[in-house]
Amino acid sequence: MKNIIRILKVFLICAFYCRKIKITQRKNRPDAIQKITQLKKDWAKLSLENLGVELTISGAPVSEEPMLFVGNHLSYLDIPVIMASAPVSFVAKEELGRWPIIGDSCRAVGTVFVKRESLDSRKQAILKVGNACIDNKQSMCLFPSGTTSLSENVPWRRGAFEIAKSHGLKVQPFRINYYSLEIAAFIGADAFIPHLWRLLNASKMRAEIEFHEPVEINLPKEDCQFWQNWAREILHKN
Repeated sequence: MKNIIRILKVFLICAFYCRKIKITQRKNRPDAIQKITQLKKDWAKLSLENLGVELTISGAPVSEEPMLFVGNHLSYLDIPVIMASAPVSFVAKEELGRWPIIGDSCRAVGTVFVKRESLDSRKQAILKVGNACIDNKQSMCLFPSGTTSLSENVPWRRGAFEIAKSHGLKVQPFRINYYSLEIAAFIGADAFIPHLWRLLNASKMRAEIEFHEPVEINLPKEDCQFWQNWAREILHKN
């Protein structure tokens, strides 16, 4: 019964903050961006607390200028972990937009959805990300792996690095790890509710996110490989 209540709280928290953000957007106040940023951070922290995830942050995520945050992708937990740490919106797979309540919540925080198997969809996402950073002064978070992975052995797509190069944006690399990673990881044939149930049955979990200093991108292909290797190093700590 306790876990059922906590699962309901996950969706209630999403619905509550989604509504608050939409109301703030409609009011169109001068300080709307700052208020929405704080709402997103509060939302993420409360969600992690409800899920029993203790967050440790090292490094300093930049908030003074728009940039691209890129790093490894292990679980749907990555979203609140990053959102609790840095003022970003996300690029996410299209399927996430169809999840009940979660999809609507993603749209409320400015998520750009992409159909991974569609070249046209990826091109449109690149345009939207560039516009969000340049026109809206908004930082975006991308997972270059395109999906969750425990090994990060599949080469990252270099689209984020090409966007940074072409738009003169900096990239701030990050890397995430969980203790225990086996419980947190959401991969393969995992389904959301069964995975969430297993997560809630586990003992308290720790999430760790490390931010590197922002970097300029000169050689997208080579830089993409370099930062994938850097992000992968943290997985060896488990």
